[in-house]
Amino acid sequence: MLVITFISASGGVGKTMLAINTAAHLAIDGHKVLFIDFDPSATATRILLGRSIEDYNLQTLMKNMIRQRKGKRMDQINIDNYIKIHRIPKTPSHEIRVLPGGNIYEISTDIKNLPEWGRLLRDIVDLIMNTYNYEPTIVIDSPNWVYEFFEMTMYLGGYYIAVTRPGGHEISKFTEFLRSISNIISGSANTKPEEIITYVVNQYRSNMKPREITEKWGEIKAVIGKGLPNIMPLVNEDAIDCYYGKEKTPFVGFKMRDELSIDNYMANGPLLIREGRRKDCDERYMPIKQFNAYYSTLKNFLKISVTTE
Repeated sequence: MLVITFISASGGVGKTMLAINTAAHLAIDGHKVLFIDFDPSATATRILLGRSIEDYNLQTLMKNMIRQRKGKRMDQINIDNYIKIHRIPKTPSHEIRVLPGGNIYEISTDIKNLPEWGRLLRDIVDLIMNTYNYEPTIVIDSPNWVYEFFEMTMYLGGYYIAVTRPGGHEISKFTEFLRSISNIISGSANTKPEEIITYVVNQYRSNMKPREITEKWGEIKAVIGKGLPNIMPLVNEDAIDCYYGKEKTPFVGFKMRDELSIDNYMANGPLLIREGRRKDCDERYMPIKQFNAYYSTLKNFLKISVTTE
């Protein structure tokens, strides 16, 4: 089972956008993707399903799992009520299973009073796998910062993709965030943080020139590298291309573009299915080049091939 958890220090960095686009491309590549909306804002749920889900969501499922563990519920939980389908735009038949988000902070006391409460999300995933008789690739969209229920993701194992903006104050906060996450993993998991954590910079200003972006990346790399020298970024300094303008550079993150928005995903589908991805230095295709470089680098980090199954 492959688990990819998207995390961030702050809101508005494009974490949900990257989580959804990554999940969609994995599904197109043949993975049986389960998207878990772990963020109480349920933004990803509204995007993927077109609305909030009030009755059968992560919160209500956890409530029922807790009641079942305590012996207050004897009947079987019908997981079919909770799992919804997102059909990927502009594709003939590709889809993602979605566990809709709900505000689990409202039941925080019930969760924390449960013995081994950190296993609750793992128990839910096991129930889903047993119900559908499959082993999914799981993509999790998390709340910001070091949230209260982060421990639940650790019981699933897998990888963490941290997303940040390039501003100086943001990078300082982000470095502190990465250090906190690394310390938690070092103290609890049987693995080194650098083996399961990586990060990507998003939202370089749209008016920045290619050389300005690479210079800014050098500053970011120096700051994060000084504090966390073993955490490697999702960059590709060997794949030189027209990512940010006519001047060819390495891929060092995403430039702010409308094509990288959620609205654009819903209207036009995932970036890598669009025509023209091989056009050289055409401004229209630069976001596609950026995502292709990110996705290829991510797959190398995750040690997965282009297609599976």
